[in-house]
Amino acid sequence: MKPALIAALLALLVLAPAALAVFEKPIPAIGALPSAAEQERAVSAALRQGRPVYCGGGQGNAVALTFDDGPGPYTGRILSELHAAHAHATFFLVGNRLQYWPEAPREEERVGSLGNHTWSHPPLTKRRSWVVWLELLRTQYAVAQDVGWKPRLFRVPYALHSASVDGIAQRLGLLEVFWDVDGRDDVPDAKVADIVRNVRRGLRPGAIVELHDLHAWTAAALPQILAAIAARGLRAVSVPELLALDPPAPHQGCPYAPVGE
Repeated sequence: MKPALIAALLALLVLAPAALAVFEKPIPAIGALPSAAEQERAVSAALRQGRPVYCGGGQGNAVALTFDDGPGPYTGRILSELHAAHAHATFFLVGNRLQYWPEAPREEERVGSLGNHTWSHPPLTKRRSWVVWLELLRTQYAVAQDVGWKPRLFRVPYALHSASVDGIAQRLGLLEVFWDVDGRDDVPDAKVADIVRNVRRGLRPGAIVELHDLHAWTAAALPQILAAIAARGLRAVSVPELLALDPPAPHQGCPYAPVGE
C-alpha cells in the first residue's frame, strides 16, 4: 500500500469520530435525578388526578423502594445500605415512633423522601372520621417539627382505605401511595431468601416496592435487593423521583390496583 494512501486512511480514522460527534445529540447523565422542584410538581400533578398511586408508568429504569412502620431499631442499618449503594427510598413514618428515634427523619430525608403512615397505625376504615383526621394531622406536625416541612405522601395501614379516608387525605394535600411489589417481610420470622425472591419477581421499570424497616431480616435482605436492582439495569429512587421520571398513566393496570385504575 502506498504511503500516501496509508496517511489518508489514518487521517480518516482520527478525524471521522470528531466530525460525527458534531451531529450527535448530547447524552444526559445516567445518574441524573429530578430536582426538588420537579419532584414537587410531579407529586402535585399526581394529586390532581384524584386517585392513589400504585406504580409508575413502566417507561424508564426507575424503581421506588418504600419502607413502612418506622422508624425502628434497624432503620440506621437500612440507611447505611442505601448510602453505600447510592440508592434512594421513601420512608412512611408512624408518628408515635418518632419520640424513640427523633433523628431518623432528618437522616432518611438525605436518601429520599418521607411519608405519613398515621400516628398509631390503626385500621382507618374502622375509625370515625375525626379520628382519621387526628391520626394524619398529628403525624404531619410531628414530622414538620423534625424536618421543617410536612409530608406530601401518605400510606394507609394494612392497605385499608375507603372513600372517606381517601377524601380526608386529599383535603390534607396528601397523595396516597400503594405498591405493586410486596416483599412480604412483615410475616413472622420471614426468611431473607424469601424476601429477596418476592422482590426480584416483581422488579421492572416503574415498580413500587413495599418493605418495612422494623425487622432485622429486611436489613439483611436489602443488599441483595439493591444488587438485583442494579443487575437489571434499574436504579432505586424515591416515590417523588419516580413520579417525575416515570409518571403513571391512566388505566395502565398496575398490579394490586382496582380494576380500571
